[in-house]
Amino acid sequence: MKKYIWIILFSISFILCVLFYLKYDSKGYEYGLDCNFCNKKMPYNLKPHDGSQFSFTLKDEDDFELVGIGFSYKQNSFKIKDFVAYGYNDTSVVVKCTDSLNNIKYLISYETGYKSKKGNPEISFKDLSNRDFERVKDKYKWFEVDKEKGYAIDRNKFLSMIGALLSLSMLLIKLFKLRKANATH
Repeated sequence: MKKYIWIILFSISFILCVLFYLKYDSKGYEYGLDCNFCNKKMPYNLKPHDGSQFSFTLKDEDDFELVGIGFSYKQNSFKIKDFVAYGYNDTSVVVKCTDSLNNIKYLISYETGYKSKKGNPEISFKDLSNRDFERVKDKYKWFEVDKEKGYAIDRNKFLSMIGALLSLSMLLIKLFKLRKANATH
């Protein structure tokens, strides 16, 4: 029976590590991390993307950056200094950002009237007044752009993967030894 305890423990450890990996994989989507096993979708097939230390962006289905630090639009009067948060629902996206004077600004997506290469509507962003934002903010699912949380999720995802691989390796070793011991008896 003692032989089987290790097999059971490594099996449970493997399953738990895989479940943690899937949890962190899915959770990382909102922070712009690659999501290997989730099917989350934003309107217009936008994807959050964490490019480098200071460049969080939202990309379209053609991998074109639509909104991020340094962006300015015809429909607004400022250049984005910091990308603070974003929210989305089934039909639109709202971005919370700052301008060069660190004033909080809001942008909302709208269809431009053009189509993408894949035939879907193209979008851009325009100003959303603070009053209009207060009126619609509860209709969106919100995510803060927090590098530290993103790094923690990425680290935990990596550690879960390492734990799953180690558990699987130990499980296979124990199964091989058990099979070898049973073959010699």
